[in-house]
Amino acid sequence: MNEPGRSSGDITRQTNAPPTDHQRLYDQYGAMAYGVILQIIPQKKLAQEVLLEVFTSPQLPTYVSDSKNPAIQIIRLTRSKALAAREKATALGIHFSEATLTTNEFSPAYVFDLSFRQGYSLEAIAEQLGVSKPEVLKAIREYIHTFRQS
Repeated sequence: MNEPGRSSGDITRQTNAPPTDHQRLYDQYGAMAYGVILQIIPQKKLAQEVLLEVFTSPQLPTYVSDSKNPAIQIIRLTRSKALAAREKATALGIHFSEATLTTNEFSPAYVFDLSFRQGYSLEAIAEQLGVSKPEVLKAIREYIHTFRQS
């Protein structure tokens, strides 16, 4: 008779597990995700809405549990949601100050900004700047290496 009681207790714990996982993930990675969002969307109110969207996403626990490094998955999810929100806001007439592909500046920081923060494809960056895709990747790698050292 004790066995069914234990089973029902396990079901209750499983039902309550996702909110705990969301809270735990938010506590552990929320600041990092918010920093990523602010780089893409500089408006705090909109950035907070995206942050909420990331950590209330029903697929978040499974998305993260499939990875050996949950931080990477959260950054990917956060970036995609932030870029989607930015595109949606731009369509509604909200404009953000951003780097554009109109200049021919080729610096690692500029290339990283275009790729990560603005969401331009590597091909578009390479074409506009008149360099090859491997050179764009090298510039991004250089920026990340420089950033990690500081």
